[in-house]
Amino acid sequence: MAAFGVLFVGNSYPITSNHFTQVDPTHWVLDVCTLVKPQYWELKEVCLFLAAPNTLDPSLALGLYLKSGAGDWVYMGCCHNTHPSEVMPLQWPAQHGGYAVPPGPGFIQVGVSIEPLPELAAKESSRVGDRLGYAKRVGMDLYHFLASFATQTSGDTIVIPTKALDRWYERFERKFRLDPDFLTRNQDKL
Repeated sequence: MAAFGVLFVGNSYPITSNHFTQVDPTHWVLDVCTLVKPQYWELKEVCLFLAAPNTLDPSLALGLYLKSGAGDWVYMGCCHNTHPSEVMPLQWPAQHGGYAVPPGPGFIQVGVSIEPLPELAAKESSRVGDRLGYAKRVGMDLYHFLASFATQTSGDTIVIPTKALDRWYERFERKFRLDPDFLTRNQDKL
């Protein structure tokens, strides 16, 4: 019986651990370009799930990692007995201003590992910190955009045209579609 599985939301059926290559007793690898689709950039979300209740020892969890080409493994998220599934957004590396052409086998890999729950909990809290930093960057982007429209200021109050927020959102959405990392590219600008 399969212990876990992944599902690429809208692009695959559940892929159980039986379809992964087991590297050692605690690590598995899935070749995305071969078993899911060569156009990896069309995969926007992945769900990691436990296949049955109490699959793991209570002190353990499953971590999900991604690797592209010769790059490093990047932690994406985890699940465990009390949190049996997790949906994670996927962001793929672009090459030369666009996505890489459909690569060969092994170019995009998903790794799953069994790890101590406290270690993965620490990685999760780091991810939450990254999200909070991202939210702060969105807020700062909004503030600077709206401040550029200020018609008058009085202490802590800025008066802006009523359409300024709509214009910011349209601009933000356009920039985000072109480059989801535009706010995090220069970490020191906060």
